[in-house]
Amino acid sequence: MSEILDMPKLIREASEKEGDVWMPIADSWREICTTSSVMSREFEKQQNVLENIALDLQKRGVKHILILGSGDSWFAGMAVCYAFEHYAGITAIPIQAYEYAMYGSLIADENSAVVVISSSGRPTTTWDALDRALQTESYVVGISDTDYEGNPFLEKPHASINPSAKKLGMPAQTTTVTIGLLINLALIMGRESSFLAKDTYDDLIAQLRNIPNQILGLLSSLDEVLADAAKHGALHRIHTIIGSGPNYGVAHVVSALLAEGPQFTGHPMPAEEYHHALRGRTIQKGDPVLLVAPSGQGYPRVVEASSDLKELGAYIMAVVDEGEQTITTIADNSVHVPSVDEPMSPLLTLPPVQMYSLYLASERIAVGYQRPLVN
Repeated sequence: MSEILDMPKLIREASEKEGDVWMPIADSWREICTTSSVMSREFEKQQNVLENIALDLQKRGVKHILILGSGDSWFAGMAVCYAFEHYAGITAIPIQAYEYAMYGSLIADENSAVVVISSSGRPTTTWDALDRALQTESYVVGISDTDYEGNPFLEKPHASINPSAKKLGMPAQTTTVTIGLLINLALIMGRESSFLAKDTYDDLIAQLRNIPNQILGLLSSLDEVLADAAKHGALHRIHTIIGSGPNYGVAHVVSALLAEGPQFTGHPMPAEEYHHALRGRTIQKGDPVLLVAPSGQGYPRVVEASSDLKELGAYIMAVVDEGEQTITTIADNSVHVPSVDEPMSPLLTLPPVQMYSLYLASERIAVGYQRPLVN
């Protein structure tokens, strides 16, 4: 099976029409398709780095971890908090980087680690967040894909991770690979602290290492479903995205992808919030709603939302586990992903929604839309 899939006609023609735009479709397609090989490579390449970080955190008796970032880096933090709590037994909190730079956190002390993520490493307010973290007694870990002389995220912290994922297109490969490495770190921490039994760790790490293969197979099966869903979705500027647990972080990623690809507005919300403040009554007939709903603790509440959405006449696109039928029978279109332990599930729900953004953008371009130019 070829790693880089042939572009469907819709996406190929859209990419050929693009000029000097931000986050080109062609680059985005290539980077999503090569996520699996980059993730496999980095699992091997970063193993010793992650082992050393885990040992340092174990020696310090770290009980809390703050994960800082902006945009997809922040959303990656949202997606991995459950992994740190479920696998390592430590409290994990995602904080938007600028907010941390301005307000800090009393949790950032000698019992804490602060992970600061900036894929590009370029000068932004995340630099300020890093500097503020370094002023605390916390153990600071920097993550950046861009290895250049003077990159503060790789040079200033106690430890750093350089995944070397690519982001010429929309943030996709970088986000997914970073999530994978942080889940790997959580597993190692759980093993070192004996929070995870050895057999449990072995089973989970094997599951994690198999996910790149699952991504490769998944991507090859998406065209028909995404193409059909995009025909309807591209007619609507406002989309609602519902997720729970780690997939609430994925819902935020989708919101960003809708802005980056077709330039639509996406409203992410946790499953329970759909049922509050009459939010559900804002959905009109035909409005597109994306449910990110693999099996897990929050899945039943998403099922309840799907039934209500069907009654309202919403157009439902769902990402669910293989074999799932409850939401599938209600939804207009469904992507089925391999079932994995819930903290790992974002690694498999992300690639389909990343591709979905490209299909939506391509539908818009086909009828004359021009994505934002660099100049």
